[in-house]
Amino acid sequence: MIQIRALRLEDDLRDLIDLSRDFFQENQGHHDDFFKIGQLNESSIVDYFSRWLDDENGDTFIALAGNRIVGYITVYVREQAAYWSVKKVGDISGLMVHKDYRRRGIASQLLAQARDFFAQHAVRYFTVYTAVENKAAIAFYKHSGLVPLYATMVGVSHSLKPT
Repeated sequence: MIQIRALRLEDDLRDLIDLSRDFFQENQGHHDDFFKIGQLNESSIVDYFSRWLDDENGDTFIALAGNRIVGYITVYVREQAAYWSVKKVGDISGLMVHKDYRRRGIASQLLAQARDFFAQHAVRYFTVYTAVENKAAIAFYKHSGLVPLYATMVGVSHSLKPT
């Protein structure tokens, strides 16, 4: 049975670190250069997830199979510029399920937890960013009722080489 709950300070982050590495490795396959990761050390990953532990406007929810973290979703609320009618927007920054646990409804449970978080923060709309080549993620989000909002285009300056 899978349990979904907020990440806690006392949680062992080893599984979360491994999942994050898998997340970035999978994303690298969606563009030759743009998603390429330079140095990704454990402390950077721990710092990222730790910042949401005491932030009332953000959280990380984890999926547990026993004591093992097999999935996560990170959410936060941001204010928009005063000229927008929609003043607060939710953002999903990372949704990942371990490859051995996919197609079991875990991503749907994590997304439902994100929706609850946004509702508790009086946020009507939320966004999620994924690569256009990530067909499985796009299909999942569409199946979950999300619709395309905008497109981010990437260009290459001819005067610079990839670093």
